[in-house]
Amino acid sequence: MPQPRHVRIDHLRPNNWYINRAKLNQVRHAWQQGTQGQLPPILVTQIDGELSLIDGHSRAFAALEHGEPHILASFEPLEAIEGATSLYVHIHRTGPELGILSVRDLAERIVTPDEHARLWVSYCEQWLAENGYA
Repeated sequence: MPQPRHVRIDHLRPNNWYINRAKLNQVRHAWQQGTQGQLPPILVTQIDGELSLIDGHSRAFAALEHGEPHILASFEPLEAIEGATSLYVHIHRTGPELGILSVRDLAERIVTPDEHARLWVSYCEQWLAENGYA
């Protein structure tokens, strides 16, 4: 696995259309405690020639809130990432239709854990079922 490296947060396209407020608050707490450096790197891949943020949306958003333009990221080829790669591609390509082009665009999409499960997890599960993955 390649060594993590810093990436500009504004170069990342979110691969999740909502942020779970509870997770975000945990990351915000790490920033308040000065322990954000102990958080794991975010996970990034390339889709359609763009950097797609696969895991770490709360970490990236909190870093932006604290004025950080960069964040530590692990880069993996899409085919090496666990899960249905076609779902990741679908999310990446559909995000712009919803106005989601950057991590900043998630500012109005911070939801409770229940809303996250209803809006996001259910959406992904339904898409997977409709596309033969269930």
